[in-house]
Amino acid sequence: MLLALTASGCSSSSEPGSSSSPIPGTSTSQTPSPSPTTPSPADEAQAAAVELVPEYLRTIDDLYLDPSLPLDGIHQVAVVPEATAQATAIGKFRSQRYRQTGRSQLVTTSAVSVDLSNSPAASPSPVFPTVVVTACVDVSQVDAVDATGQSIVPPDRPRYLIQQLTVVNPDYPETSSWRVSEAPNRQAESCDE
Repeated sequence: MLLALTASGCSSSSEPGSSSSPIPGTSTSQTPSPSPTTPSPADEAQAAAVELVPEYLRTIDDLYLDPSLPLDGIHQVAVVPEATAQATAIGKFRSQRYRQTGRSQLVTTSAVSVDLSNSPAASPSPVFPTVVVTACVDVSQVDAVDATGQSIVPPDRPRYLIQQLTVVNPDYPETSSWRVSEAPNRQAESCDE
């Protein structure tokens, strides 16, 4: 989500011979220019979570495209259970000698909800600040081929994936610690489904 802050200024033109000083007995008022507002913690969390999504998708593609990359690279963008699920899936993909070609393309992202509750010591499981982000991803350029070069992707696969990403921050308020903890997806024919 991009926030656009606009500031408007006033300008006055002076014609030769005109006076810019007030006429005695009258008052002048100026409208102050709006000052940029400081984003709220929730806005900052939303922006950071949305910003992580393209990096997450790029990392997943990189790991599928290049079998020489170590699987622990997933930890730069994901935490358990998503990190484990992705590492397992990529490991299985590699062990079958499948290869990905092409990259996914992020079409849209939007933050759905923000919860900045932070209770890392909660039992039985910790509670971290969470942002849920919906993303539409174009996977039409992504293919997977087996060792013989044959595609293993069904020809009628829908063009898009709609992902519901749960993005958490275990080290909140550290802004660089946002990670995907879950990313279920479903196939779709368009981003509007």
